[in-house]
Amino acid sequence: MSKRPVLERLRRYFLSHEELEASDLRAEATQAGADTLGTCAPRSRVTLRGTVTSVTSDADHGWLEAELSDGSGVVRLVWMGRSRIECLIPGRKLEVRGRLAQDGRDLVIYNPEFELIT
Repeated sequence: MSKRPVLERLRRYFLSHEELEASDLRAEATQAGADTLGTCAPRSRVTLRGTVTSVTSDADHGWLEAELSDGSGVVRLVWMGRSRIECLIPGRKLEVRGRLAQDGRDLVIYNPEFELIT
């Protein structure tokens, strides 16, 4: 009998709720064949899966912004010329595709394609 599953369960028992959620998000992305932000380089085309953590609208620029966490990092999603997307709310799970850019220290995908994950 292997001790590995027992040790893994014990390790997970002592993790915080946030660490468990991040671990689960990374596992879901990997199982679905998506990239993880921790392994992506700027300027590369990526497919990411994660949870929307915030949504804001910039009325001055006419942009809609959302943050997506995939368990290994956070990427800012920016839709130019949009003030809102009805189905885009915090807590929703998305799969996004686009080119990863870097704005200072932030990772950004401009006008990403996306699908809701149910």
